Amino acid sequence: MRKFLITMMGLATISVTLTILVPPDPASAVPSFARLHGLPCNECHSAFPRLNPFGMDYKQRGFRLPGEEGKFIWDQSALPLSAVAVGRLRISHQDDPVTEKRLRTKSGFELEEVELMIAGTAAPKVGYFIEMEAEVADDEPLKVDQAWLQFSDILPDSLLNLRAGKMLNEFYFLSQKRRLTFQRYLSPITFNVTGVELNGAWRRLRFAGGVVNDERKSGTNTSTVNLNTHLAGYYAWSTYTIADQVLGIRYINTKDNSDNPAPIIDGRTRQQLDATLNLWYEPVELILGYFHNWDMGGVNRQQRRSYLAEAIVEIIPEKLFLDTRFELQDTSFVGGSPNNPSTANGTQVSINISYYPIPNIQLIAEFDKVSGEGLDVYSFAGPNSSATNSEERYMLGFKIGL
Repeated sequence: MRKFLITMMGLATISVTLTILVPPDPASAVPSFARLHGLPCNECHSAFPRLNPFGMDYKQRGFRLPGEEGKFIWDQSALPLSAVAVGRLRISHQDDPVTEKRLRTKSGFELEEVELMIAGTAAPKVGYFIEMEAEVADDEPLKVDQAWLQFSDILPDSLLNLRAGKMLNEFYFLSQKRRLTFQRYLSPITFNVTGVELNGAWRRLRFAGGVVNDERKSGTNTSTVNLNTHLAGYYAWSTYTIADQVLGIRYINTKDNSDNPAPIIDGRTRQQLDATLNLWYEPVELILGYFHNWDMGGVNRQQRRSYLAEAIVEIIPEKLFLDTRFELQDTSFVGGSPNNPSTANGTQVSINISYYPIPNIQLIAEFDKVSGEGLDVYSFAGPNSSATNSEERYMLGFKIGL
């Protein structure tokens, strides 16, 4: 594994160096959507991989530009294939959350993850998206993360679209997939779901609702639990935009046991209610979020509140961005629950500087600090995981989209 990482480090260094030094050909140096439409990356991205409002609309329309119906896949002029690679040098320090004594220090270069994406229109008004991902730093194999079809314009002008398959339940402006930071959001903002979704847009309103499987897995504590997950959960979200400011609300009802930590299931329904606000005032973007879960991990009356505040500043237009983020996780006490504050609460701070030598290459310097409230809080299970433990990480790295 060490030799593999060293090799990948060399390849990544050569790739980045060549990309910076050699003037790119606009037809081949940008991801597949830009190649297909002859548009620059920043047409859809405020900062790769974050979507701007035009990019959000493009995705929700089933990867079609305004006024277009889309083409059959064999009539398209560009291969609908993109790839993303993420690598970093990581130095982490873990401390005792009570005594603040240094417990361990780790460092090393890692190829964090690679992704392959095939997306576009398969036919007029039929969009598709297939994403395969391998979290290399966690020694995980390549797996299908998303695979869905969307039948657009069931009602004209994308007023109503039907999407089916394996997809994400997320706000487009707030997504694990399109964050600028290495560190994942601590707040529960993105969920993998399998099922069907109706979505659409009408004037200033954007909306979606789905009936989905629960994505639960059997385990040591689930032997007596009904694991029939077929279309057992549902969700709905909506955003309203006025003067480029976006207010979002979302409700989720599911027996999904995806929360961390949530070691037990008793079949009880878990619910989540979110309120988010995305404020734009160039060159500053501010994201505020409140996430309320109850009946956490199947524990009756167990509640958790998560708070998010993130500011993104465009220091040099399309080149240099500063991202600062603070998150707080607050869990109520329930007698006998494994999710109580001494094991479940914490804060997370991330400070990220991203530089783009060309639009689809992100060079990153980042500091993350996660603090927990008890000795038994969960640490970083792996390089790609979030945590609620007392740990600091310093990172230098890159994200490349081709």
